[in-house]
Amino acid sequence: MRTRSVFIMSLVASIAVLAMIVPLALVSQDNKAQAQSSGIVMADSNSMISPHHDMVAMMMGQDSSMSSGQQDGMQDNDTQNAPLSKTSDNVTVDFAATPMIQTNQLASIQMHVKDSKSGAKLSHVDWAITVKDPDGNTIYKTTTGHSHVGNMGFSVAFPTAGESNVYLTVSSIGTTMGGLEPTPKGWTHTMLSGSPKDFAKDPQNNFGAREFEFPVYVQNIDQTHTLNGTVPGTAVNLEFSTTSNKIVAGQPVTFVFTVTKASDNSMVIHPDLQVTASTEGYVVAQSAPVEGALAMNGAVHGHTGVESVTEIFPSSGPYVLDVKLQPSTLSNYVWGQAYTDFSVFVSEPTGSASSSATGTNVNPPPNTVYINGLESPFFTPDVLNIKAGTTVTFVNTDGNTHTVTSVKPGTTTADGTFDSGFIKSGKAFSFTFNKPGTYQYICMIHSQMRGTINVS
Repeated sequence: MRTRSVFIMSLVASIAVLAMIVPLALVSQDNKAQAQSSGIVMADSNSMISPHHDMVAMMMGQDSSMSSGQQDGMQDNDTQNAPLSKTSDNVTVDFAATPMIQTNQLASIQMHVKDSKSGAKLSHVDWAITVKDPDGNTIYKTTTGHSHVGNMGFSVAFPTAGESNVYLTVSSIGTTMGGLEPTPKGWTHTMLSGSPKDFAKDPQNNFGAREFEFPVYVQNIDQTHTLNGTVPGTAVNLEFSTTSNKIVAGQPVTFVFTVTKASDNSMVIHPDLQVTASTEGYVVAQSAPVEGALAMNGAVHGHTGVESVTEIFPSSGPYVLDVKLQPSTLSNYVWGQAYTDFSVFVSEPTGSASSSATGTNVNPPPNTVYINGLESPFFTPDVLNIKAGTTVTFVNTDGNTHTVTSVKPGTTTADGTFDSGFIKSGKAFSFTFNKPGTYQYICMIHSQMRGTINVS
C-alpha cells in the first residue's frame, strides 16, 4: 500500500509540474477532441496503437474525469435541437427532433401540419421527405408518406456530425386523382372538429403543395457505458468518443476510450483494453489481447485512463467495436474484467460512384425530363425549351406511379394533346412535339405536380 501511495503522489506531482509547463485549462468538447488527436501517434493503415508517456493525453485525462452531466453542461446551445415551426401560405409545420443527437444513434423526427389561421391539424396529407447530411448526401428519403390526422414521424441515424437538413413537401388531397377519385372522406380537411371522422363538419382545404426546410444538429459520438466488473461490487464507466466528424471508409479514424470509477467518476489509471472491429461476424482488425494480471502482448494501455485506437475501415456500412477491459497491476482500482460493445456506421467517401446522387440531383440528358414526384421541383427541368419536331422523354425516377398529362393553361383539365397514362417507377413515356406553342402538363394523380414545354 505504501508503494502504491507513493506512486500516486508522484503521479499527481508530475501532472502539477506539467500543468505549469503546458497551461492547458478545461477546454470545450471540440478543443478536447483536438487536443486528444494531437496527442495520438497515428498508426499505419491497419495498425491500432495507444499514446505512450504523452503529456497532452495526461492532461486531457484529468479533464475527462468529469461526469456526463458536467459534460452536457459544457455543450454549446447551438448543438441542441429546439422545436421549430414554419409557415408558408397559411400552412404551418411544427417540427421536433431529438434534442441531443449524436452520430450513429437513432434519432426521432416528429412533424405536424396544420392550418395556420385556425391552428387545426390537416387531415389526409401527403409527405415527401429527404434528409441530407452536411456534405449534401441523402441519408433518408420517402415520397410516399401519408398522414390521416396531420402527424408524420420517422427515425434515422445520422452518420455525420454537424448540421444536417430535413427537406419536405406537404401536399393536399383534392377531389380528383386520375381515375382514382377519393370520396369526400379522403379529401384534405381542416379538422376544426378535431377528428377525421367528422369530416362533413370540417372545411375542405385543397391547399396544393408547400415546401419546408428544417436544420438538425448532430454531435460526435460521445457515449458512456457503465460496466459491472467480475470482482463483486465493482463497476467502471467507459466513455467512447471519436475525433472525427465522420467515419469514412478508407480513411483513418481515431476512437478515444476514457475509464473512470462508476462510484465517483474519478480517473482509473493504467487500464488495459482490447478492441475488436467487425462487421457481420467478419473481423477487420483486433488489438492485442488482455490476459492474466499482465498484458504481455502489448494491449491498448492508458496511463491516465485515456486510451485510443486508430482504425481504417475497408468498406462502408455498420460495424461493431467489441471492448474487453481490465486493470493492470499499476491501476488504482481493481474490477477484474468488463465487456461491452459500441456500434458505428462507416460512410462511403464523398464523390464515389456508389454514393453519387441520382434522380432529382442529377441533370438529365438533353430532351429528357425526370419525374421527381412529390418533392419540388416536381419535374427536372420543370420548364423545357425545345424546337418543333423534338421528342421528349419523361422518366419516372420516383417510387410512386405518376402521369404526364397535358392540360388547359392554369387548370387541371386535360386538353387531349398527350397523356402518358400511369408511369411506374423506372419507366418512361415519350412524345414528339411537332407544333410550336406552350404546353402545360400535370400528374393527374398528384395535380400539384406541374411542368411546361415551350416549343419554338
